[in-house]
Amino acid sequence: MVGLISLAMREVLPIHAFSDWAERLVGVALIGIGLWGLHKAFRNHVHVHEHTHDGHTHQHIHVHAHAHAAQSPAREPRHNHTHAAFAIGTLHGLAGSSHFLGVLPALAFPSSTQAVAYLSAYGIGTVAAMTGFSSVIGLVSQTVLLRRAGAYRSIMIAFSSAALCVGGYWLLG
Repeated sequence: MVGLISLAMREVLPIHAFSDWAERLVGVALIGIGLWGLHKAFRNHVHVHEHTHDGHTHQHIHVHAHAHAAQSPAREPRHNHTHAAFAIGTLHGLAGSSHFLGVLPALAFPSSTQAVAYLSAYGIGTVAAMTGFSSVIGLVSQTVLLRRAGAYRSIMIAFSSAALCVGGYWLLG
């Protein structure tokens, strides 16, 4: 979407100004994500329940606030906040390097058809790469969690700390 907007408005929009502000917001967002992750890592309680179904025994990892779920007051059903991930992705799309390395070449194509084809291929490739990377991280994390319930806190602390460091570097860089 950022590429299509840039293509349509290439003569009007001050893309460099948007990029500068987006860079700062990415740093702030990463710091916020890191702080949120650390808060969840220290607030949540992780434990393993073993169950047997049809003669097959397996384990389930449970993650919830320190009070046990049976002691917690009834709450509304969980609402997944997918709009937060979309907003962070859009913010990264507006930030600097994506313009120069991904979107900017589209502005050099002689026809809009070629530029849109390039942007479509770039978008599909980016989504595929991010999906693959996230899937691998998720599978590795789940494998580690099934072996040791306490690994949840370690993984959350490590990734949250990484987000804080990258966010700080992003703001200072």
